[in-house]
Amino acid sequence: MKGKCPSPLKNRDFVTMRSWLPLGNDYLIINYSVKHPQYPPRKDYVRAVSLLTGYLIQSNGANSSTLYYLTQVDPKGSLPKWVVNRVSQFVAPKAMKKIFKACQKYPEWKRKHNPNLKPWMYPEQNTLPCINVADLVLQRADSLENIDESSLTEEKRAQHHINVTTSGSY
Repeated sequence: MKGKCPSPLKNRDFVTMRSWLPLGNDYLIINYSVKHPQYPPRKDYVRAVSLLTGYLIQSNGANSSTLYYLTQVDPKGSLPKWVVNRVSQFVAPKAMKKIFKACQKYPEWKRKHNPNLKPWMYPEQNTLPCINVADLVLQRADSLENIDESSLTEEKRAQHHINVTTSGSY
């Protein structure tokens, strides 16, 4: 997974393992960063770390649900704390708005695109390549090189027009 960051910040990427658990009409989805030999850090991205990200989707009936979202991410690099604090105020709400809009369009989209394909309900439908779990290692935030971005000051932010409310997300 990768994300664009506003200039002059470097773009981020993640390698995560995701698991989901059906709980009756509800779903729990959890992911966290892992290291995998086929996906080493790329030179053009800073490898960020999802310490834990989770979604709990609770059914409120046939046409309604409540989504709970929790994430603890280390964006890595040497970002000044003010940048991380500023961006974190907008990333989760922006993600929730995107999910909400996608959910509204999903029923119509799904009717037109493989309506019976539901690998989250029927794992035998999954066509993604299998990986050997033994190849995975839990990715700790302190095990990655920090790319120095500490020279970013509030003045440079103004010069580069960082606008976290309209920019890409992590």
